[in-house]
Amino acid sequence: MPVTTSTTLTNQFQNYFSKELLSIVQQETILDQFGMKAPIPKNNGNKAISMFRFGAPSIGSVQALGEGTAISSANYRALSLNRLEKPLAQYGQVIGLTDILRATDLFNSLQQATETSGLDMALWVDSVIRNTLIGSNLTFAPGTSVLGTGIESTISNEDAINNTAGQNPPGIKVYGNPATLTTQTFSALNSDLTAANTTMTASAVLDSMTRLKRNRAPMINGGYVLATDPRVARDLMRDSDWLNASNYGNKGQPFYKGEVGSIYGCRVVQQTNSFVSTGSGTAGDEFVNQTTPAGGGLGTGKDIIASFFFGNEAFGIPALTGDDPLSPKIVITDTPDKSDPLNQLVTVGVKLYFAALRLAAGNTSATNTNNPVWYLVHRTKTSTTL
Repeated sequence: MPVTTSTTLTNQFQNYFSKELLSIVQQETILDQFGMKAPIPKNNGNKAISMFRFGAPSIGSVQALGEGTAISSANYRALSLNRLEKPLAQYGQVIGLTDILRATDLFNSLQQATETSGLDMALWVDSVIRNTLIGSNLTFAPGTSVLGTGIESTISNEDAINNTAGQNPPGIKVYGNPATLTTQTFSALNSDLTAANTTMTASAVLDSMTRLKRNRAPMINGGYVLATDPRVARDLMRDSDWLNASNYGNKGQPFYKGEVGSIYGCRVVQQTNSFVSTGSGTAGDEFVNQTTPAGGGLGTGKDIIASFFFGNEAFGIPALTGDDPLSPKIVITDTPDKSDPLNQLVTVGVKLYFAALRLAAGNTSATNTNNPVWYLVHRTKTSTTL
């Protein structure tokens, strides 16, 4: 005898859609908080970010004085002024929503498009800063992920990074534990399988801080900052000298976004938008950010992670807040025009006028001969296999 069940009459059932949205994956945008901010006023006739620095202190013009004898004007101390400049570029993206979607959607797609546009542009800004500090700007074609692997080799303000062997002061590149990884190259870091030589250790932090101090890098709020991948921070957290941020309080100093602790007084900030290369014997591969990293570990071909040690005034960016006319803007178009006479499409766009300028990279170009080394790119492996 036939029995009618819920399986028999399946067409009457519909899936239940929860209106509780799951959280989207968000990247922590960290680097902008350490940059010098330059306002770009409206109608000032400038499409570049420009910053200036007077020459370093010198005793070359100090001389003994004779009683009643004036110093000859030929022996006066001359001031020098360096101008650092980089053209701004405009970036943008658009999300299109149909009228049918907006009339029938279960979720507020317009609101989500607006939020997504803001998050995308924040990630873009963080990536531009990161790539500039690495030494090359990634080139992004339309539709290509912001984490793509293309390389633009020409830097418009001639701030190519110099790391010549024997340079004094040394350049910005550091590999592994410099005290034990005696060959300071990308290839040597890849081929060495020893954690003490290739990971971020307390000794390596101390060496990089000493290097910045020796270069007279000004401090940020009384110290230096390490912006690094969570896996590198994890290696440091296992050290007995690690101090958790929750244990030492701010002591009158502001907490940084993403700060997790300190070691030897160097504040450690985690960033999830790290520049990760795949270990290889090819030096150029250190400038390729991998979309599909190999994973952590000490073996050859594993992830090599770039961390940043910052002194103050390491890089500059336009001010992105306030009434600046070039600040990020969300543009929503929901009116008919000749291209959409029936108003079938609503667009949500975001635009930004931006550039990141290295202010301290040990440059030796003709235009930037007095550019100091006030930040370091410290590449390491990680002992975790994550």
